Amino acid sequence: MWGLAMLAHLAGNWGHGNVWPEPTLVGVVLLSVGLVGTAALVVPRRWMLLALGVLVPVAVVLEAPMLGNHWVLAGFVSLAYLVTGGRWEVFEPSARIILLVFYSFAAFAKLNAGFLDPATSCGLFYANHWLVSFGLGSIPASSPLAWVSSWGAALIELAIPILLMIKRTRTIGVFVAIAFHGLISLDLAQHFYDFTAVLLALFVLFLPDSYAERFESVGRSIRPSARWVLVAAVSVVGIAVTGANVTPLSPESAWWLITGSFLWWVPYLALVAWAAVGSLEPARLGWRVGPVTAAVVALVVVNGLTPYLEVKTAYGWNMYSNLVTVDGTSNHLLVRSTLPIREGHRNLVTVVSSDDPGLQIYADEGYLLPWPSFRLYAVDHADTGVVIERFGITFEVSRIGDDPDLSAPVPWWWRWMPLRAVHGETPQRCQPVFLPAL
Repeated sequence: MWGLAMLAHLAGNWGHGNVWPEPTLVGVVLLSVGLVGTAALVVPRRWMLLALGVLVPVAVVLEAPMLGNHWVLAGFVSLAYLVTGGRWEVFEPSARIILLVFYSFAAFAKLNAGFLDPATSCGLFYANHWLVSFGLGSIPASSPLAWVSSWGAALIELAIPILLMIKRTRTIGVFVAIAFHGLISLDLAQHFYDFTAVLLALFVLFLPDSYAERFESVGRSIRPSARWVLVAAVSVVGIAVTGANVTPLSPESAWWLITGSFLWWVPYLALVAWAAVGSLEPARLGWRVGPVTAAVVALVVVNGLTPYLEVKTAYGWNMYSNLVTVDGTSNHLLVRSTLPIREGHRNLVTVVSSDDPGLQIYADEGYLLPWPSFRLYAVDHADTGVVIERFGITFEVSRIGDDPDLSAPVPWWWRWMPLRAVHGETPQRCQPVFLPAL
């Protein structure tokens, strides 16, 4: 399941680096992730997961700042497996706690005015996104169903970690989680399967060993000759997904990654659900972790706190939550103000106009940029001309590279601590994509 999660990430996230025609370090790492992940699907071995324990955290660092929360979570879980040396009795409790911490922060982040209001909620946005991908009509914000899509999603996510922690409701929690995220992953126009694939491998750690036995029984029930055909098919899929990710996109490879991925994702999702249904007995779980894995768990907690400390507002377990934390203020219903330990949100930048299409998006869409985000983009686009407003003053720069302030080097750590843009008129509106100047 972890090997398939690697392929799901590669299928849903491309453009970070290539191995041909001009090799890049991130491209080589992602190639290795794909090949080892494919091997783990076919002939799983402990050394493969140990290798992923190195490769995935490295890939996370290299792919920043364009990171999904699922990949950062995968990095922490892989790191936990590495530092435990693959000792299952030590790793498994750590992985469960990491999931609970991550999921609790993700659910808590949705308790804000933006997510719970259908007019701005990412819940309604993606419910409609899902419906339209199947050719169905969208839900208007005034409909009672719109409130279900926002409040319902928040309540389900809040309930899942509670259900998982209580022994009597643990199995129900796993079933609800698989059903909820499985349904979300079937959005034909969005690659949520990468997020779901990571979660599934962790949710089933709350089930008894009978889950794994039932899951593996499918392979044992196949005749040896047919099994080799299945192994060949899985290998071809894994290599094809990996190759399409680390080479320049063509119309064929783009179709394979965007649409073709559902050809293998749907049967896999059905297999996971079938195996889970046969595991009805609540599992007796251990929760003891060692000091090293406790340190990894602590990092997961710190990452969840970063939006409320305004250290960074991307991949802080706050995905698609409408959470806005800016300059000491917050739209969260419980955390009404933040404790900013970074001044990046003071005096946001208004892009008036630019000859760079990436910056012009901010002018056209009405988004305001944190100063570090603008500066990071400016350093990488020296030939860009831009008109900005800050401190109530308008500045015009014909070429960023000629301006000593805008072209000066930025602190190295800014890349890994990104601050997302905020809409000027409707700050808590859903921001479904990473804008160019993250």
